[in-house]
Formats: sequence, C-alpha cells, structure tokens
Amino acid sequence: MNLFKKKVKGDIRVIASNFMSLTILQIANYILPLITLPFLIRTLGPDKFGLVMFAQSLAAFLIIVVDFGFTLSGTREVSIYRSDRDKLSHIFSAIMTVKLILIVTCIILLYLIVELIPRFKEDAFVYYLSFGTVIGHAIFPVWFFQGIEKMKFVTGINILAKIIFTLLIFIVIRKESDYILVPAFNSIGFIIAGLLGFILSLKHIKLVRPNIEFLKRLVSENVSLFLAKLATNLYTTCNVLILGLFAGNTIVGVYASMEKLIIAVKNSYSPLYQSLFPWLSKQLPAKRIVVLKKIAPFIFGAGTIITTLIFIFGEHILTLIYNNELITSYTSVFRILSLIAIFAGLNMMFTNLYFPSVKMYKTRMYIFIIGGLFNLILSIILVKMYGIYGMASAVTLTECFLLVLGIYYFNKYSNT
Repeated sequence: MNLFKKKVKGDIRVIASNFMSLTILQIANYILPLITLPFLIRTLGPDKFGLVMFAQSLAAFLIIVVDFGFTLSGTREVSIYRSDRDKLSHIFSAIMTVKLILIVTCIILLYLIVELIPRFKEDAFVYYLSFGTVIGHAIFPVWFFQGIEKMKFVTGINILAKIIFTLLIFIVIRKESDYILVPAFNSIGFIIAGLLGFILSLKHIKLVRPNIEFLKRLVSENVSLFLAKLATNLYTTCNVLILGLFAGNTIVGVYASMEKLIIAVKNSYSPLYQSLFPWLSKQLPAKRIVVLKKIAPFIFGAGTIITTLIFIFGEHILTLIYNNELITSYTSVFRILSLIAIFAGLNMMFTNLYFPSVKMYKTRMYIFIIGGLFNLILSIILVKMYGIYGMASAVTLTECFLLVLGIYYFNKYSNT
C-alpha cells in the first residue's frame, strides 16, 4: 500500500511539474508575441502586418507537414519506452529522418507556390524568410522531452528564443519598410531553439541508422494523425489564407490581431492536456473516463468566464492592447470568436487528450477531416457574403461542431 501511495504521489508530482513547465511554455509562446503585436501593428500598419501574418499562416501549414503527427505518436512511443535507451535511440533517429525528408519536400513545395502564384511571388522574400520557423519546429524534439516528462528543458529553451525575438523586434523595427525583418527574426528564434533542443536530446539518446522496415511502419501508422492535423489546419491557419485571398492584407491584419488573442486563450488549455497525456496513456480505460468526467466541468467553467469577460469588456481589451481605431471598430468579431474559449476547451479534451491516449487515431482523423471540410465550405461561403464577420462565425461554428463530434464518438466507443 505504501509503495502504491508513493507511486501515486510521484505521478502527481511529475504531472504537476510538467503542467507548470508547459504553462510557462505557453506564456512564452503566446504572451511574449502578444507583447509585440501592438507595437508591430502601430509600426507596420494593418496592411504590412497582415502580409506578415499571411506568410506565417503558410509557414504554419508547412509545419503541419513536417510534424506528420509525431507530436502525439512520438510522445506516446517515447513515454512507453522511456527506460529503454536503445529503443529510444531508434525511435528518435527514425522520426528525425522522416522530418528531414519532409523539410526538403516542403522547401520544394514552397518554391512552387511562391514562383507559380502571383499573389505570393509579389512578396517572395517574406515567405522564404518565414520558412525558418518550419525548420526550427522540425528539429526541436518537443515530443521527445514530453515523452520522457522533462519539459523544463523545452520551457527554458523556448523562453530564450522568444525573448531573443521580442528584443530584436523592439530594438530594430522602426518603420513600415522593416516588415521584412519580422519573419527573419521569428525564424532566427525558432532555429536557435530547435538546435539547442536537438543538442540537449542527445544526452538521452544516440543517433543510429534507422531500420527501413521500422521507418515504413512509422510513416504508415502516422498517416491518420497527419491527415487529422492537416484537416485541423483547414479551420485554423488556413482561415487567414482564405480571408487574405478574398479580403486583402488589411482585413487579414485586423482578423489576425484578434485571432492571436483567441488562440492564446485556446492554447491555455494545452498545458493541462499535454501534461496529462503521457500519464493517461498508461492508465486503464475506466480510469481515463473518470479523469475526463472530472476535468470537464472545470474546462467549461473557465471557458464561460473568459467568454463573458470578452463579451462585456471586448472593446476595452482591444483598445488597451492595440489602441487602433480600425481594429476596435470590429469588436463584434472579437465577441463572436470568444465562444471558442468554451467550445475549443471541451473539444480538445477529446481530440488532444482522450482519443490519442487510447490510440483512436483514425477516429480522431475522421473528426478533423469532417470538421475541416465543414469549415472550409462554410468559411468560403460566409466570407463571400459577410467578409470578416463570416470568417469569425465559420470558425466558431466549426469549434462547436467538433465538440459535438467528440462527444458522439466518445459516447459511442467508451461504452463498448
């Protein structure tokens, strides 16, 4: 009994430690960039700021490709074999080999997009410079550190990279024509973080020549995760691309300024889910269900409070942060997006925690593909009819739709 209690206490300590590290990481990932947003909008203007955000959206799409679902599957595999250094080395080397191949693929893809589509070729350097973030994400093995439950390394490195980016923005950016430096600084920060993370990971493993059969199996198993993430992209970063194609850079700048705030809120749930994921993956089915039912009311309560605050103080929040009349004039868009705080927090509980922990990768893929197509069709229709308001409505309705799908599949399979 004493051994059991010690193990439980040990699990709680590890989860709590990872939760704190991941929370600090989310602060670094979203709060520090949010600090620079008002400055960038005032200095660059909504049009050039919108261009930078448009380029970042394309880079985010390519990040999905190089990730290939390893954020979840890699974490799960590492958490299971964390005490087997030889097995970890083979897993690590195989995943990084796949990522290297995908980086080369993405470089070719980016070149074709930029050179063949006039809308992109006009500002080619912005898109090429933004690609550094793709490389940084690819070489930083966050999934590895999450799997061995040593997130302090990841937190420290990411904070350092974000501080470098933030300082460079405030020190160097002085006029509208400096917009080209923003993606350059962002890429520098990500690449530095990626290199440091990769070097630190070598303390725990050694690089080996990956087995071809293992590589094939790894790619085959991850296709569903990749397609799910790609479908997710249809209702996240692709929204900025769609809006930019129909409404132009200025409206993209307005929408992106609000979306950044909502994404920060949405991702505030991630530390909880990411810290629970390795532990939940090792629990019995009944235990997993009990955990979800316990945390659901807290997620709903937190989301409701955030949404209520934005509905009441939305205009004041935008004025305080951006002090831009154009952005503040679209406060209604901000209020529509605020509902995501409720819907996303709950649907992520299923899609980012429960389904991956039980290896229901195909179910998760179906949910995201259905949701992604739903958003793609709805956003194109509503953006043509209502512009930025249509996009906000489409995104919010999609998050609600994903929650409905998550509840449906959870009830369907958890009772079998």
